[in-house]
Amino acid sequence: MRKTKIIATIGPASRSPEVLEQLMLAGMDCARLNFSHGTLDEHAEVIRTVRELSKKHNKHVAILQDLGGIKLRLGTLSEPVQLNHGDEVTIGPEAVSDTPDLIPFPEPTVIKNLRVGNLVYISDGTICLEVLQTDGVRVNARVRNGGIISSYKGLNLPGVNIDHAVITDDDKRAIDFGVEQDVDWVGISFVRTLEDMLYAKAYLSNVGSKARVMAKLERGEGIDNLESILNEVDCVMVARGDLGVEIAMERVPLVQKEIVRKAGENGKSSCIATQMLRSMVVSPTPTRAEVSDISNAVLDGCDSILLSDEIAVGEYPVEAVRVADITIREAEKIYPYYNDLSSTDRTQAIASSASKLLEALNSKPIVITSTGRAAMQLARFRPEKDIIVFGHDELVLRQLALTWGVNPVSVVPEEPNVGKLVGMLIKESLATGLISETDVVTMVHGFMTGVAGTTNTVQVLDVQEYMAREERA
Repeated sequence: MRKTKIIATIGPASRSPEVLEQLMLAGMDCARLNFSHGTLDEHAEVIRTVRELSKKHNKHVAILQDLGGIKLRLGTLSEPVQLNHGDEVTIGPEAVSDTPDLIPFPEPTVIKNLRVGNLVYISDGTICLEVLQTDGVRVNARVRNGGIISSYKGLNLPGVNIDHAVITDDDKRAIDFGVEQDVDWVGISFVRTLEDMLYAKAYLSNVGSKARVMAKLERGEGIDNLESILNEVDCVMVARGDLGVEIAMERVPLVQKEIVRKAGENGKSSCIATQMLRSMVVSPTPTRAEVSDISNAVLDGCDSILLSDEIAVGEYPVEAVRVADITIREAEKIYPYYNDLSSTDRTQAIASSASKLLEALNSKPIVITSTGRAAMQLARFRPEKDIIVFGHDELVLRQLALTWGVNPVSVVPEEPNVGKLVGMLIKESLATGLISETDVVTMVHGFMTGVAGTTNTVQVLDVQEYMAREERA
């Protein structure tokens, strides 16, 4: 089984049932729904189709609800405007402009925070303006890098304080929808501080969301506060598009490696996003640089990679997933398995012990989990064998579809007799070909099945001996 997971962004090019099925068969582990685009009805239809296809193919596929967040955008321009090097323009709080020297930016609370010397990046950083003068209402700026701007292009303001809550009113409506749809993951955009995550998690909890939380790191502040943010998330996404504008682009590869490393040390998942196979939007084959990018992300130790425009609007969405799949598999042939990491709590210590047994005995791991944490912590140590997971909740199994090396299998009853439950799972694993009679398995479970936080047992079983004993009993 491929261990590094693939997240595919679903959009106009990929939301039909036929393409979704092909994506799933090609290797999609998670369907990402970008709530900056599309309607709620369109997203609901994708979720329904993915869930139906998951049952049909007996494969747990996660749904990631990616919130739009506090993305700053221009207002409405009556027509595209060419900005040339050296031009002077005004940035104003108007929502609409019909003159080329007035750039509408309907964010007065942000404009008042701009200072002389600040840089304003537009359209993924391709256009750059330098602030010359401001009265707190309007800003006079000079064009440093020119280009054509049009309505609603995104803005980045490195080093400028953004006085907005991390969850917008639009996000709140989307979250309510996500609760109704029982989404598995929620991506929080433009995370800056620990307080952002505490606020987001409190809101999700208050509206009854059971989703795991992913922090999208795309601002310089988020990188500065990485350690504290990691304490309150399940996964971090290295969102290289906006991040490459917010910080110097040459720093992005090093920051990516650091984020992945620290996430792994803290027992949290990591995801690498943006332009991984960008050329496949229009080409049936990727560039060699893109293939190397995926391989290096895998060897750095990320849990998943994210494909965006390639799948959402590209001409070759299924081919893009296939390329990602074969590239990851090739990289994993030289993957540095069995991380030697310290443990900070009981579950991590048990997972560490299990990992050492897996390596010493060349055994196969089986995890029984209520919340998914035992499986995620075992994955932290990167065992070479697939982590076979049985859970008591379908939601948990879908969530684990994003965890490195985890094969979420099926829901099992909350059997109070642990010995009986272990026997059931050994037989099911044999029947489905997950293990063979010549295998040794290392099982991780708790003494109270179905009760969160009771993982306390590592059990080694020789399958052939176990089955022979069962027959004699």
